[in-house]
Amino acid sequence: MSDLADEIQANALEAQRFSRKHLVLELDFSEASVDLIEANADDVEYAIKGGKSKENIEMLVRIWGSYVGESLRKLCGGEWAKVDGQICLRSENAATSPHDQVRSRIVEGGRHHLGDYFRRMKQEL
Repeated sequence: MSDLADEIQANALEAQRFSRKHLVLELDFSEASVDLIEANADDVEYAIKGGKSKENIEMLVRIWGSYVGESLRKLCGGEWAKVDGQICLRSENAATSPHDQVRSRIVEGGRHHLGDYFRRMKQEL
Protein backbone atom coordinates (compact mmCIF):
# COMPACT_ATOMS: atom_id res chain seq x y z
CA MET A 1 0.00 0.00 0.00
CA SER A 2 1.28 3.46 -0.82
CA ASP A 3 1.95 6.21 1.68
CA LEU A 4 -0.93 8.19 0.13
CA ALA A 5 -3.34 5.27 0.58
CA ASP A 6 -2.21 4.88 4.21
CA GLU A 7 -2.72 8.60 4.79
CA ILE A 8 -6.21 8.49 3.26
CA GLN A 9 -7.19 5.50 5.38
CA ALA A 10 -5.96 7.22 8.55
CA ASN A 11 -7.92 10.36 7.64
CA ALA A 12 -11.06 8.29 7.00
CA LEU A 13 -10.76 6.72 10.45
CA GLU A 14 -10.30 10.20 11.90
CA ALA A 15 -13.55 11.18 10.13
CA GLN A 16 -15.33 8.36 11.93
CA ARG A 17 -14.01 9.53 15.32
CA PHE A 18 -14.75 13.20 14.61
CA SER A 19 -18.28 12.51 13.38
CA ARG A 20 -19.04 10.27 16.36
CA LYS A 21 -17.77 12.86 18.85
CA HIS A 22 -19.10 16.10 17.35
CA LEU A 23 -22.18 15.05 15.39
CA VAL A 24 -23.10 11.74 17.10
CA LEU A 25 -22.91 9.89 13.77
CA GLU A 26 -21.78 6.30 13.31
CA LEU A 27 -20.10 6.02 9.93
CA ASP A 28 -19.58 2.55 8.44
CA PHE A 29 -18.23 3.27 4.93
CA SER A 30 -21.67 2.73 3.39
CA GLU A 31 -23.65 4.88 0.99
CA ALA A 32 -26.06 5.58 3.84
CA SER A 33 -23.24 6.98 5.96
CA VAL A 34 -22.31 9.43 3.19
CA ASP A 35 -25.95 10.54 3.28
CA LEU A 36 -25.55 11.05 7.05
CA ILE A 37 -22.58 13.35 6.46
CA GLU A 38 -24.65 15.24 3.89
CA ALA A 39 -27.57 15.59 6.27
CA ASN A 40 -25.29 17.01 8.96
CA ALA A 41 -22.80 19.02 6.88
CA ASP A 42 -24.39 22.35 7.71
CA ASP A 43 -24.54 21.56 11.43
CA VAL A 44 -20.76 21.44 11.69
CA GLU A 45 -20.76 25.23 11.98
CA TYR A 46 -22.42 24.81 15.38
CA ALA A 47 -20.79 21.52 16.41
CA ILE A 48 -17.13 22.53 16.58
CA LYS A 49 -15.33 25.48 18.09
CA GLY A 50 -14.56 28.05 15.42
CA GLY A 51 -17.43 26.92 13.17
CA LYS A 52 -16.51 27.24 9.51
CA SER A 53 -13.10 28.77 10.07
CA LYS A 54 -10.50 28.23 7.36
CA GLU A 55 -8.71 25.69 9.58
CA ASN A 56 -11.91 23.75 10.28
CA ILE A 57 -12.85 23.70 6.59
CA GLU A 58 -9.41 22.33 5.68
CA MET A 59 -9.71 19.67 8.39
CA LEU A 60 -13.18 18.63 7.20
CA VAL A 61 -12.05 18.50 3.58
CA ARG A 62 -9.14 16.28 4.62
CA ILE A 63 -11.11 13.85 6.79
CA TRP A 64 -14.53 13.81 5.10
CA GLY A 65 -13.00 13.82 1.62
CA SER A 66 -10.91 10.83 2.63
CA TYR A 67 -13.93 9.13 4.18
CA VAL A 68 -16.16 9.61 1.12
CA GLY A 69 -13.34 8.50 -1.14
CA GLU A 70 -12.53 5.42 0.95
CA SER A 71 -16.22 4.51 0.96
CA LEU A 72 -16.19 4.68 -2.85
CA ARG A 73 -12.92 2.77 -3.11
CA LYS A 74 -14.18 -0.02 -0.85
CA LEU A 75 -17.30 -0.36 -3.00
CA CYS A 76 -15.89 0.20 -6.49
CA GLY A 77 -12.16 -0.38 -6.26
CA GLY A 78 -9.61 2.03 -7.61
CA GLU A 79 -6.45 3.58 -6.30
CA TRP A 80 -5.38 6.88 -4.80
CA ALA A 81 -3.09 9.15 -6.80
CA LYS A 82 -1.93 12.73 -6.88
CA VAL A 83 -2.70 14.32 -10.24
CA ASP A 84 -1.48 17.88 -10.75
CA GLY A 85 -1.16 18.23 -6.97
CA GLN A 86 -4.75 17.10 -6.44
CA ILE A 87 -5.68 13.90 -4.57
CA CYS A 88 -7.83 11.69 -6.81
CA LEU A 89 -9.44 8.30 -6.67
CA ARG A 90 -9.07 6.70 -10.05
CA SER A 91 -10.14 3.53 -11.76
CA GLU A 92 -9.83 2.30 -15.34
CA ASN A 93 -13.06 4.16 -16.15
CA ALA A 94 -12.86 7.49 -14.33
CA ALA A 95 -11.11 9.69 -11.79
CA THR A 96 -12.62 11.92 -9.14
CA SER A 97 -11.61 14.11 -6.24
CA PRO A 98 -13.87 13.53 -3.24
CA HIS A 99 -11.87 16.16 -1.34
CA ASP A 100 -12.87 18.82 -3.87
CA GLN A 101 -16.48 17.69 -3.66
CA VAL A 102 -16.47 18.00 0.13
CA ARG A 103 -14.88 21.46 -0.12
CA SER A 104 -17.59 22.57 -2.55
CA ARG A 105 -20.30 21.16 -0.28
CA ILE A 106 -19.00 22.90 2.84
CA VAL A 107 -18.24 26.23 1.17
CA GLU A 108 -20.99 26.47 -1.46
CA GLY A 109 -23.76 24.45 0.14
CA GLY A 110 -26.32 21.80 -0.74
CA ARG A 111 -26.15 22.10 -4.50
CA HIS A 112 -23.03 19.93 -4.14
CA HIS A 113 -24.94 17.08 -2.47
CA LEU A 114 -22.53 14.40 -1.20
CA GLY A 115 -25.03 11.54 -1.53
CA ASP A 116 -25.79 12.42 -5.14
CA TYR A 117 -22.05 12.68 -5.84
CA PHE A 118 -21.46 9.26 -4.26
CA ARG A 119 -24.19 7.60 -6.32
CA ARG A 120 -22.95 9.24 -9.54
CA MET A 121 -19.34 8.20 -8.88
CA LYS A 122 -20.46 4.68 -7.95
CA GLN A 123 -21.77 4.35 -11.50
CA GLU A 124 -18.75 5.96 -13.17
CA LEU A 125 -15.96 4.24 -11.26
